[in-house]
Amino acid sequence: MTRREQIAALIHEEMAGLPNELADPAEGHPLVIVPYGAEEVLGALDALISTRVTMGEKVRAFEAEWSAYCGRSQGVMVNSGSSAVLLMLAAMVELGRLSPGDEVLCPAVTWSTSLFPIAQCGLVPVMVDVDPRTLCIDPASAKAATGPRTKAVLAVHLLGQPADMRAFDGLLVLEDACGAHGAVYEGRRVGGVGAAGAFSFFFSHHITTIEGGMIVTDDGDLADALRSLRAHGWVRERTDKRDWAERCPQIDPRFLFVSAGYNLRPTELAGAFGLVQARRLPAWLARRRQNHADWCAALDGLVDVFPEAPGTEHAGFAFPMIVNGDRASLMAHLEAHKIETRPISGSNLARQPAFERVPGARAPVALPVADRVHEQGLFVGNHHAFGPGHGARLRDVVSAWRG
Repeated sequence: MTRREQIAALIHEEMAGLPNELADPAEGHPLVIVPYGAEEVLGALDALISTRVTMGEKVRAFEAEWSAYCGRSQGVMVNSGSSAVLLMLAAMVELGRLSPGDEVLCPAVTWSTSLFPIAQCGLVPVMVDVDPRTLCIDPASAKAATGPRTKAVLAVHLLGQPADMRAFDGLLVLEDACGAHGAVYEGRRVGGVGAAGAFSFFFSHHITTIEGGMIVTDDGDLADALRSLRAHGWVRERTDKRDWAERCPQIDPRFLFVSAGYNLRPTELAGAFGLVQARRLPAWLARRRQNHADWCAALDGLVDVFPEAPGTEHAGFAFPMIVNGDRASLMAHLEAHKIETRPISGSNLARQPAFERVPGARAPVALPVADRVHEQGLFVGNHHAFGPGHGARLRDVVSAWRG
């Protein structure tokens, strides 16, 4: 046995049983279960031993694999899902597809870094209500908020439920799929429907690179803009770098800057993790989707639940519910029985203190569903390691609270 084989054997021994594929319901219902094992660690270790640890071959391989999975030709990996949303919007401004002052429709119920990057790119966030059946952007509310400066919509696939993207003809549709890996909308995986889609690979998501994100698209010009913006604004990873070098012969092409960029690059360790995690996703996704369907059936009538919408396949990131009663009481009851809870994302972001500090942000239409989510919504974890026993336990605990 070689030294490397000995090391691999030791890592497998130390990480035996990980990732956990079947958690015991009696041990509780956590939001996160350790989602990686020895194979991911060995991939990262291989990168460390090679000393090629900054963005390189493994990142490119994961970009190709993930974009193909989403039905796209281009993938640009970054250091987080929040960065992915930021760069997706910034690249649209860079290319003139959007201009400073243009309005972007955004659902009021989403994560904070779905909202903030709109303003950070000089665009105007316009908050609209969510559909009471899906908790994703409500087309009727969006239509009511649309004006002459409205140019785009950020379709957030909340907690794994694909948003309705048929109702936005004439607008640039950008997908925030950070919590919807593998979800399907009318036969196409999310991220593969709009002009571009953003994903997160944070530790608690469907698959993880610990921290990480990616934008997928079929637009080569957009992909090149993204590559510049994620890495200082230079031309190094662009497909048209030779053209730029010929246009700027007085500048050393190794340090040729063509965009007002950031530094949002991932590492090879993240790429190595992603390559292993992507192989795990199909089986994990099937379990999450089944859990979601089973739990909707089990809790129907006890709380408001959100079954998979017609024409979609839910990715089951987390399990949302709305309580007709004292939310704080139910959350405390669940927590007392080792079932972790959280509010539904940022709830109504227009009611968050930070909303007043977002330049230009406004909410021109009523947000009754978002308000109800804000006051009475919660979610519990869903996970590939959960099974029928977790659903039964959740039903029993909620039933006991209802009395």
